[in-house]
Amino acid sequence: MPVAITVCLRAGRYEAAGMRPSQAEWPPHPARLFCALVASAADDNDWAVLRWLEAAGVPEVWACEAADQEAVEGYVVTNTIKGEGGSQSWPGRTNGSRSRVSAIPQVPTFTVVWAHAVPDEETLVRLRRLARRVPYVGRATSTAMLSVAAEVDVPGPQWARYVPSRIGEHALAELRIPYPGYTDQLQHAYADGQRAWAVARSVPYTVAGRKAKPAAAEGPFSDLVVFRFAPRVVQPAGDALLTLTARLRQAVIQRIGSDVPVEVSGHGADDRAHLGYLALLNVGHDNADGHVLGVALAVPRTMDAGSLDRLLERTIDDPIRRLTIRRDQTIAIDHDPYLTASLRLTPEWWMAAPRGSRSWVTAAPLMLDRYPSRKHDARSLVFRSLATAGYPEPEEVEISPAGLTQGAVHRPRKGTIPEGRPVRPMVHARVTFAQPVVGPVLAGSMRYLGLGLFVPDRSSR
Repeated sequence: MPVAITVCLRAGRYEAAGMRPSQAEWPPHPARLFCALVASAADDNDWAVLRWLEAAGVPEVWACEAADQEAVEGYVVTNTIKGEGGSQSWPGRTNGSRSRVSAIPQVPTFTVVWAHAVPDEETLVRLRRLARRVPYVGRATSTAMLSVAAEVDVPGPQWARYVPSRIGEHALAELRIPYPGYTDQLQHAYADGQRAWAVARSVPYTVAGRKAKPAAAEGPFSDLVVFRFAPRVVQPAGDALLTLTARLRQAVIQRIGSDVPVEVSGHGADDRAHLGYLALLNVGHDNADGHVLGVALAVPRTMDAGSLDRLLERTIDDPIRRLTIRRDQTIAIDHDPYLTASLRLTPEWWMAAPRGSRSWVTAAPLMLDRYPSRKHDARSLVFRSLATAGYPEPEEVEISPAGLTQGAVHRPRKGTIPEGRPVRPMVHARVTFAQPVVGPVLAGSMRYLGLGLFVPDRSSR
């Protein structure tokens, strides 16, 4: 008979960070539940039943697929004591901005099922006693009530049944799981001051009964670091995007100071992707007006950990607060990549994450990498630009001298193209890939300053 542990989320939310800081974990990882049980263990009987459970095989997860996301940002006192302190309440310590993201599932309950477990009555009694002591799953603010059953009904229509995927099947997610010896590994990690993920193992999961879909292709960028304009800031016109992105680049380089990584400056990066400086435009919906909503940094997937740490330390931990447009003009900005901001200021909107999109359309015009010729017309050059930028070659390309989505910027403002940069023909494009692509999608000349920025074409869905 199976063992099923059902988690009822008392506040209707599940608070646990996913693989990306701006995305909540959903579906819940079985290891997250197991760690909650470990944290409530009190005696040898508890440890014995945990060792039994870790050896019971890879569990299934029954949960609804739909889950909204919500983030709360605030300041907390760091634990590091320094010589000079910035906290009024804790001299010698500093305050740090922290954002916590949570999932709000349509059904505030999920069940982890060990389908092939064979517990005896004593084991069930011990497991139920342990489960009743668990106050939360995930963060301490994610309060929960657990129940254990030796049988389980068929999942209702509102739930998906996440099962380990087999070789050749399309995986929807990598979920961390308990495994034989996991309890001991967690105890050793705790004694060594390590986090639980240091001893984690994961397996690919899919939804039972779902037909395979083509896996999403990953572009050259792994994430977006988004800055929105502060409240009451007048949104700049979209044709000023190159001025904003140039000032953003300047601010980042000044913040880092000496020994700027090549991925940040772009000098010496050769054929490697480097940091993209983007203006996020109000495009792609019926009321889009093309104004700039905020700016963002597109982080290259190949950026080494040391350079990424320096970048985030100088731009996020000590956030950039303003962009100096002219000596007498500055624009206040806030770092807020989470869903407390406008939907169109989230990484997910511009990246189509995590599932990707097959159809993309330019929000800012694409400057061709070379002049068209009889041999290579503008359409074929768009194909080549996408491949050069690190994306799959599209199946279809439609080009136009004017924008192909509501709010798209026609051309950058006259005089805003940096001096010394070659000016080539610009086009707008709608492209369709053979498989979903996770963005952001940037192509063409000056793409690292925001020209040739695509947005998922949601009108094609």
